[in-house]
Amino acid sequence: MAENYRKTITRIAAATYFWTDTMEITLIFVLLGLAYVVGEAKPIINVMDYGAVGDGRHDDTQGFLRAWGVACSDFRVPTVVIPPRRTFLLSQIEFEGPCKSSIHVQVSGNIVAPNKLWTSEFTTWISFRNINDLTIDGSGLIDGQGSIWWNCKNKKRCVNVPYAFGISGCNNFHMNGLTIINSPGKHLTVFMSSWVQIKGLKIIAPADSPNTDGIYIQESEHVEVSDTVIRSGDDCIAIGTGSLDVNITRISCGLGHGISIGSLGWQNSNAKVEGVHISYSNFSQTTNGMRIKTWQGGSGFAKGISFEHIKLASVRNPIIIDQFYCPTKNCRNSTSAVKLSDVRFADVRGTSSSEVAINLACSESVPCSNVVLESISIVLDKVAHRNQITSYCLSVHGSKIGKVIPDVPCLK
Repeated sequence: MAENYRKTITRIAAATYFWTDTMEITLIFVLLGLAYVVGEAKPIINVMDYGAVGDGRHDDTQGFLRAWGVACSDFRVPTVVIPPRRTFLLSQIEFEGPCKSSIHVQVSGNIVAPNKLWTSEFTTWISFRNINDLTIDGSGLIDGQGSIWWNCKNKKRCVNVPYAFGISGCNNFHMNGLTIINSPGKHLTVFMSSWVQIKGLKIIAPADSPNTDGIYIQESEHVEVSDTVIRSGDDCIAIGTGSLDVNITRISCGLGHGISIGSLGWQNSNAKVEGVHISYSNFSQTTNGMRIKTWQGGSGFAKGISFEHIKLASVRNPIIIDQFYCPTKNCRNSTSAVKLSDVRFADVRGTSSSEVAINLACSESVPCSNVVLESISIVLDKVAHRNQITSYCLSVHGSKIGKVIPDVPCLK
């Protein structure tokens, strides 16, 4: 038995030596591979090396597309560079994926749209589609040259106007630092994308520019927008149907229509919005502050929505739920509605430029439920020259916590 035991120990020792020796060899190869990958510089792909001129007059679209084609087929995590001190004129352009690795687009120069009416279709000027692990950042400027479109729309000669910048079907997308101005329509749209992080943008258009929303989010989930300044002619941020887990924080919103959930339920459609949180944001001289808007005739739900730690300065409609949304004033009445529930407004302070500071108008057939107002203090702007600030309430069930000024009697 002792001899058998000795032989067994010898076999185990030999096997252990062989395993250790093999693992050491394997580890050496792995480390050599990592050293090769880490030591190899990531490719820098400058659009000017592929035909872009950058003088603001020549169309650089093909140069950008050639550079993108090279980057998209490279597995070494390339950076596409749009260099500073240059202005690149782009026609409508689509950057398509999927690509072989993550891609970094560094925008240091300026990009401008054609200063003419260039389409009659509903479309997007610059779009990125079906690309995972995409980062777009830099200090550059994207100018949609929208004034010619606004004039055309105001004169009712243009039905469709293009959006400036669109992200569609992109997962793990990051955007940081850019300035986007003067879009013909919406400035930045996020559609059918997930794990999106947008930070540090400036989005600017005149207050009277029609439908120039800052950021529009639809059919997307796990979206974060932070530390962004938006001055536009429509919603600073609008959140459409199919949005799940959207977090918006530290937004400076001015001159536009505030931050809106919706509009939802258009043309009797089914809406689904859940888990939207807006916090630590400022509204200055906006038409609306925090708004949820739905059309009559819609269905579905919007729930788990919160606005908290909000500052207001001369906002016309600081808190508004409008389930009778009808911008044309020619809408049909309907008993069906998008169900609103679990909505919270907390720590909201500042001034209103109208008497009705809190307006909660819910469907009489599908009332709003669990609407909570907590620690609200809204007073009249001194320039409003009115005597009393009030609230309005229809078909709302919920509660008040702490002081709520103005009072909302329909809440317990």
